Amino acid sequence: MKVVHLSMGVTPVPPGDEAAGVEGYIYQLTHHLGLLGCQVHVIDIKGGAQQREKRRESRARFHEVWHPPLPHRYNSRFLQHFFNYLLIMSQVLLFALLSAFALNRLLGSEKIDVIHTHNREAAIAAVVVNRLRRNAAAVVYTPQAAFGLNKLTWRKKLINFAEIPALRWVDHVIALTPAVKGWLVSEFNLDPAKITPIHVGTALDEIEQFLSHKTGACHRSNIVLCVGMISSRKNQLTAVKAISQVVAVHPEVKLIFTGPITEANYLNSIQRFIAENDLSRWVEVRGEVTRQELYTLYSDAVLFLFPTTAEVQPTVLMEALAFGLPVVASNIGPIADVVSEEGSAILVDPYDVDGIASAVIRLLEDSSLRQSMSERAGKLAQSLSYEHVAARHLALYEELAQNKKQSFK
Repeated sequence: MKVVHLSMGVTPVPPGDEAAGVEGYIYQLTHHLGLLGCQVHVIDIKGGAQQREKRRESRARFHEVWHPPLPHRYNSRFLQHFFNYLLIMSQVLLFALLSAFALNRLLGSEKIDVIHTHNREAAIAAVVVNRLRRNAAAVVYTPQAAFGLNKLTWRKKLINFAEIPALRWVDHVIALTPAVKGWLVSEFNLDPAKITPIHVGTALDEIEQFLSHKTGACHRSNIVLCVGMISSRKNQLTAVKAISQVVAVHPEVKLIFTGPITEANYLNSIQRFIAENDLSRWVEVRGEVTRQELYTLYSDAVLFLFPTTAEVQPTVLMEALAFGLPVVASNIGPIADVVSEEGSAILVDPYDVDGIASAVIRLLEDSSLRQSMSERAGKLAQSLSYEHVAARHLALYEELAQNKKQSFK
């Protein structure tokens, strides 16, 4: 089985270099597909030194295309929304064009069975190149954004104009959760048989290796950990408001945020609330941290708080489960899909400050509940490993490749 993945074309961009989010997912998936005997190619933008080292360790063969060194942070809200959109769209379109040339060269030298794409523009480019070459590869598309799973407005349809042809033209769509599948069916009128839900995986091998070298027991501190980019979508301000109630009862608790600061104005509103309510002793915003620092925080935290308002692939939630952390998270579809096992998490309305505070206090005061949730989290994480995820992808690839070859005759 020969597979090529067309990446996102936008991350990582300067000043970042480590694979994160979608890039990390693609790296882990292709690496584990290689372990299962697939010959995997990845078409992606050029990475920095850390990325190059990581790619050398992978079982996939990387084909790098040039990309402009675009900034990805602006202090002005207008600049954030306007220039970020223009710059990212220009880079995505450029990547789609350049990846089309790279894919065309690859198809000329290799008999590819499946082309797996991860952004809509690259999906369209892959379909066009595949047809022009009269190649029998099946084209698969994994949408990496679902616009909050909300009703699509005309404005969102205009901004994301390439989504409709990408979904229509590809041979199959992989939804990262059943909730995303339901949303794609209702909003784009897609045939449910054309969509297969497969979760993002968890890098259990990396986590187990970290834990095997860590000295001391896990979950020793009173850290309530919240991981994710600092943005209104991740809803950290609500978490701070909830923790202000928690520390009134449990002053030993400390809330720590980690993740890139993508909305400076939103961070300012968080810091303003912290200052006005004298919470600096109990709340810390660390920003971006290394993978080892993040794993240390997971292992030392008492629970994981995830009040996000919109999510497609809750990777950090799954990492928290792998560390056996009790979880308080939003009761939105994609999260409920992940923590489907009863008792593996407490789900609350992401805007309910009192409800979040009550759930956190309940876990802090009930050690037996924390222990049972930790055990369920560990078991659930095993079923979400990249070994399982890669095996499901491979089974789907084989079925799609066989169907494509039969229809191509």
